[in-house]
Amino acid sequence: MNILMVLSSQKYPPDRRVEREARDLIRDGHTVYLMARRGPGQSKTETVDGVHVIRVWLPFQKNRILSDMVHYLFQRYLIVFSIISACRNNDIDGLHVHDLPYAFATTLAGWVLNLPVVFDMHEHYTVMLEMGFEAPAYRPFRPFAFLLLAVLRREERFACRRAHRMIVVANEQIPRIESLGVNREKIVVVTNTEDPDQFSGYAIDERVVKKYADDFVILYVGAFNPHRGLNTAIDAMPAILKEIPNAKLMLVGDGVSRRDIEQRATDAGLSEKVIFTGFQPFSLLPTYINLSAVCLIPHISTPHIETTMPNKIFQFMILGRPTVATDVAPLKRVIGDADCGIVYRERDPAALAAAVIQLRDPQLRKRLSENGQKAVADRYNWPSTVEALLDIYRKLDTTVNAHRHHASEDA
Repeated sequence: MNILMVLSSQKYPPDRRVEREARDLIRDGHTVYLMARRGPGQSKTETVDGVHVIRVWLPFQKNRILSDMVHYLFQRYLIVFSIISACRNNDIDGLHVHDLPYAFATTLAGWVLNLPVVFDMHEHYTVMLEMGFEAPAYRPFRPFAFLLLAVLRREERFACRRAHRMIVVANEQIPRIESLGVNREKIVVVTNTEDPDQFSGYAIDERVVKKYADDFVILYVGAFNPHRGLNTAIDAMPAILKEIPNAKLMLVGDGVSRRDIEQRATDAGLSEKVIFTGFQPFSLLPTYINLSAVCLIPHISTPHIETTMPNKIFQFMILGRPTVATDVAPLKRVIGDADCGIVYRERDPAALAAAVIQLRDPQLRKRLSENGQKAVADRYNWPSTVEALLDIYRKLDTTVNAHRHHASEDA
C-alpha cells in the first residue's frame, strides 16, 4: 500500500512514535509518505530513512502564540487541499492521521477520495489542550479556548466515527472512544512501548555517570507542565533527605512550569538537591537513566493522564531501573502486572517520599529492575506491540488489492 501519514503537532523528524510506525510499515512492504510542518531550513520534500516527507509551511513560527492561532483557526482546515493533492500525486491507498488537529481535514479528504483513514490518537487531545491554557502565556486566551475546545470535540466525534480504524495508546482510552459512537471492533491498542535493542544501543556518557556516582539520584524525564506533578516531587524531598542524605532529584527537560518549579525548590532550601539539566538530546536519555537509582513518574490524575501511556516507563524497564509512579490507571496497571516499581497516591508528597525511601534497599531495587526487564522481553516491547498496527494495514492491503482486481476486470 501507499500510505500517507499526516502529522499535526510538530515537525518531522523527530517524532519517536511516528518514526517507529513508519519504519515498520516500510519493513512490512508498504510505501510511506508523511505530511508534516515545515520548519526553518527544512526542504519542502525529503526522504528520511525511507519515509517520503512532504512539508507544509506554517507562518509566524517565531511567535508561538500567533503561530498556534493561525494553525487552529485556518491552516488545519486548509491543509485538506494539500492532503488531496498529495494523495492524487502519489497514488495513495490509505490515510493515517496522528492526533486530533488534522483529523477532521484528513477524514474529509478520505471521504472525498474514497480512501480508508486510520486515526492514531496519541493523546486525549482536548483535555491536554485545555490544561495548556493554564500556562501564564495562554491565560488571556481562555475565552477563545472555550470555543476552540467545543469545535475540536465535535471534530473528534466526526473523525472517530468515520475512521476505518481507531488507534489508542492505552486500554483505558477505549471506553471514552466507544462513548463517541465508535464500535469496539474498530479500536486497536498500539501502546507506547520502546524498541529495546535500539534504546539500549545508545552510548553511555561515562563522564556524566561518574559525576553523580556518590548520589542517590531520583530521575524525572519529560515536560514541565502543571499536570506532571513536579511540585509533589519537590515537596517530598525534605522527608527523603532525612533518610537518604545523599539523595538528589534530577529533572531532565523543560516547559512552561520550569520557573515556578525552580522557585519552589529555592524557597524550600533545596537548590543544591534539585538539579535542572534543561532539555537534553534523546540519545543522552539512557545515560541519565543509568546514573539514577530510582526513576519517577509523578503525573497527577487528569482525564488526559488517566487515558495515556508515557513511553518513559518502558525505557526505565529496559535499562533496569525501578519506577516510582502515581496511581493513575495506566501506570498502576503496567507496574502491577510487571512488578517493576512502587505506586503511590497522586499529589501526596508523604506517600512519594515513603516509596522512594523504601527503595533504599538495593535488593528490592534489584528485584524490581529484573522484573521490569523480564516483562519487556516477554511483552512490553515495540516489536510485539507493532504487530497490531501491521495487522490493520495487512488487512487493508488485501482489500485494496481486491478492489484493484475487480476494477481491472471491469475495464
